[in-house]
Amino acid sequence: MEQDTHADYRLWLTSDPSKNFPVPVLQNGIKITNEPPKGLKANLSRTFQDISQEAYDVCKKQVEYRRLLFSLAFFHAVILERRKFGPIGWNIAYQWMNSDFTTSQSQLLINLDEQPDVPFKALNYIVSVVNYGGRVTDDKDVRTMAALLSRYFRPEALEPGFKFSESGIYSQPDCTKVDQVQEYISSLPLDDDPEVFGLHTNADITF
Repeated sequence: MEQDTHADYRLWLTSDPSKNFPVPVLQNGIKITNEPPKGLKANLSRTFQDISQEAYDVCKKQVEYRRLLFSLAFFHAVILERRKFGPIGWNIAYQWMNSDFTTSQSQLLINLDEQPDVPFKALNYIVSVVNYGGRVTDDKDVRTMAALLSRYFRPEALEPGFKFSESGIYSQPDCTKVDQVQEYISSLPLDDDPEVFGLHTNADITF
């Protein structure tokens, strides 16, 4: 009974879609959803919120790891944000998740620790074809993904100031602390120009 319910009582429910879930509970409850971040800046910031300083320093090749980790985070943000352009971005809207990033991050660490040099060819294949590519079914999207990652996973990306886009707005930060990376990300623009996704400026018209 309502009079017997404590004023501070709250019940949190989570559920997969189900025909058996009582509709009145949904109608009388407050619905909360956890939306993915929108924009490159928000995506990058969300990614580095989950990376501790200890995890940032863990690799034997610290410089290479930190810079390729940012390259990986940038790639992750780019492929997610390309979905907003519809078929111009991807032929099929794929549902990549944080687990794809964390798996690639772990394999990046293992390869850098175990190999004498940075195995760019192997890393490009593992990330674009195996990890993220495992969700991709269209052959043109497979080629697009590989082409995007090859722009960020290459020897030049290890240099501070490496440009991720022709405009030069997005570049490789030279940071030793996760807080410094977050400061750099906070300086990025809120609105993304299509050129950073490898698209023509007119793609914004479609979006």
